[in-house]
Amino acid sequence: MKYKDPVQVLRDAITSATGAKTVRVIQEGSLPDTWPMPLVHVYATQSQDLDFERITSVVVDVYAKTPTGPGVVGAEALADEVVDALSVRPVVGASGWVDEVSVPSRLGVRAAYGVVEVVGLSVEVTQRPTD
Repeated sequence: MKYKDPVQVLRDAITSATGAKTVRVIQEGSLPDTWPMPLVHVYATQSQDLDFERITSVVVDVYAKTPTGPGVVGAEALADEVVDALSVRPVVGASGWVDEVSVPSRLGVRAAYGVVEVVGLSVEVTQRPTD
């Protein structure tokens, strides 16, 4: 059975909805204050094939500069936008679609480095084969 790449589908959907740059891998040795902001890091941690579907666990880390005034979007507000983008069924991106996405766990805002903050989302992606 063939499945779409859930990480790429989520990256496409997040970029389309928020305009934020997404990456699958963060450059080794780089510091958050050198990254383009905001930045959304999307990566899979495991997947499980069931009879007629695959469930993939994905981590979405949302990085942004700490808000310094009204109208400045920080990691918490951007994470809200990401969750909204992933709450539709199916989740559609330029590379394809997945049947369903849920966000069973969300970490609060924490400092990443300097003026950069991060919110972590644990995401479950359910998809059926494309063939």
